[in-house]
Amino acid sequence: MSRAAPALLLLLLALVLPGGLRAQEQGLGRSMGSFRLTYYWIVFEADFPGRPEVPLFDSKGKSLALVTTEFARRVSMEGTGVLRDGRVVNLHEECKFAKFGWCFMEVDRRKAPFGYGSTAPLHPFRTVAAPDKIIPRGTVVYIPEYDGMPLPGSEGGFSFHDGCFVVEDTGWSLEGKHLDVFALSEEYYRNLHKQVGEQEKVHVYGESELCPGSAAALYDPSNWARELLGQ
Repeated sequence: MSRAAPALLLLLLALVLPGGLRAQEQGLGRSMGSFRLTYYWIVFEADFPGRPEVPLFDSKGKSLALVTTEFARRVSMEGTGVLRDGRVVNLHEECKFAKFGWCFMEVDRRKAPFGYGSTAPLHPFRTVAAPDKIIPRGTVVYIPEYDGMPLPGSEGGFSFHDGCFVVEDTGWSLEGKHLDVFALSEEYYRNLHKQVGEQEKVHVYGESELCPGSAAALYDPSNWARELLGQ
């Protein structure tokens, strides 16, 4: 093997690894360091068989639905759920009279088909949650580990992530350098988990030339994700 061969091999690997080609072409941006990575998603009442015995209350104490204990626990943890009748419910605020400590609100699916984060509608594979003290909400970030990753696409096809996300949510369990990616469904979470891993470190950059400065420019207008919810 010639001396040039190892160098050529390293160059080819850099280009085919996630983010390799684009990273070669443009600057990554301002490094924010390495972050722990986890995921959250929408839960479906239909996936939790059993006797409905736990009411989901709104902030005024009105029962929105009677659900199984496990669904109530999971939707209180994940934040957004789809009821058997198709309604979408979302965490609203803490309340002492609810079994798991949270009250809910019914979501207008025309305005927020995937539910809300702490202040804004959620967007699959774009929204990330982070501690406010670490990354302010509204910040666009670039994660090279996601660049080039295949994602579920319209009509059963595939699209590829560009590594760009928007911090649109926060969470009571997030501390320090910790990102929580909105993966839409548990099935898609498991797919991402296999590709990137959970509890692992990813690199995060702000002000990257690889991402648009506006969060709105990142939102996918296609309806494939809506179809998952029967919309």
